[in-house]
Amino acid sequence: MLSLDTGGIIFEVKHGGYQPVAADDYAHWAPAEGEPGTTELMAWYAQAQVGDSAFAV
Repeated sequence: MLSLDTGGIIFEVKHGGYQPVAADDYAHWAPAEGEPGTTELMAWYAQAQVGDSAFAV
């Protein structure tokens, strides 16, 4: 999820206590925070249009 509003806030509420996300729940193609490719993927998200693909197939 990416907010395109300057100063925008995304607030998520879930039922129950905090549970860290397991590694198996992350998309296999998505770089982890701070890994190479993260900046490029976030830049792509910021300008993507409906129907665009982030990765060459």
